[in-house]
Formats: sequence, structure tokens, C-alpha cells
Amino acid sequence: MARRSNKESLKRKTGGREYRDVCWVSAEGQTEKDYLRMDAFKGAPMAVKFPKDIHPDRRNPAAVLKRFQKAMRTEDFRKGDEAWIVVDVDTWGDVEFAELLSWAASDPRHHLAVSNPKFELFLVMHFERGNGCTTPQKVDATLKRYWPRYDKRVNATRFSLDEVKSAVEAARMKRAGCQDAIPAPGMTDAHLLVERLIEGM
Repeated sequence: MARRSNKESLKRKTGGREYRDVCWVSAEGQTEKDYLRMDAFKGAPMAVKFPKDIHPDRRNPAAVLKRFQKAMRTEDFRKGDEAWIVVDVDTWGDVEFAELLSWAASDPRHHLAVSNPKFELFLVMHFERGNGCTTPQKVDATLKRYWPRYDKRVNATRFSLDEVKSAVEAARMKRAGCQDAIPAPGMTDAHLLVERLIEGM
């Protein structure tokens, strides 16, 4: 067998995939996880990861934060990464959200994406602005008109990138009417996280 003459051929090739910054997301339900794993986000400049076992059952906002912080101690949270807590208002008020707001203000890498009344409102905004969707029942009824077979799961190809961008614009315009830290009924901040994922796409 001939001897190799090219020294370069003896060098080990390293992986060519560049590290992407990560959005570490604390999501309450499967719907949110399915949505953020859609094909529409495959070319996103930031990756999405979910710390394990942080929502074993319904908890108040302070408990959600505590479990997220505990889970993140075992994750590789790098300088360019971000931590996002995605929650619904449900029956919680300003007092219950105080710790979450304090956490978000403590580090520019910490973010909240609160939906009032729930995350499915953002799904509605892929079809319309969701005017009048101020209660869980009204959100469900409106979503069922456009998506009769919705069952808390989101297929990987359910929405295109253009539809996602339309929903972001609808949510942004509606949220502009409320300057409070927590969105008013019929509003959502889910678009803030989605905007981070699709920047430059």
C-alpha cells in the first residue's frame, strides 16, 4: 500500500456545524412545545430546548419559576442563550406574577411570554386578530371554527412561516394597546418569543 504523502490528509476533521444560541423554554403544555418544534422554525438562528420535568402538574407562577430555576442549574446555559417562561394568566393576578416579573428584570437574558387567557389565543391569531377572545371558552370556540379537529397538539407542518409572521404582527398590534407588564384579556406576549426565533428568516 502506498504511503500517504499529504500531511493534511492525516488531520482529523472536526464537526462543521456551528453552535446556535438557545432559547431555553419553560412551557406549560404540549401545545406550546409542539408549536415551537414546527418545521417553520427549522431555519431559525436560535434553537429551542425544554428543560425536563418542570411542569408535573398545575402550579402557580412562583412555583413555575422555582422549578425552572432548579432545572436550569443542570443545563448548559451559555452567554448568548436566553431563558423564557411561557405561561397563561388563568386565574392568577398581579401579586402571583410579581416574582416572575422580578426574575425577568434581573437579567436581560430572562424573558416572559404571558398569554391572557391562554396560549391558544396565539394560535387563533394565525387566522384572525382574536377580538373578543377574552376567556378560555371564547378562545376555544373561535379556534374550533378555523380548526375543528384541534386536540391540543400541533402538527409540524400546521403553519407556514408566512402564517407565523402574520400571527406575530396581529399579536404585536393588539398588544400595543396595553402598556401593562401583564397582557390584558384577549392579548398575548407569545409573539415576543416567536419573533426571537424568526429574526432574519
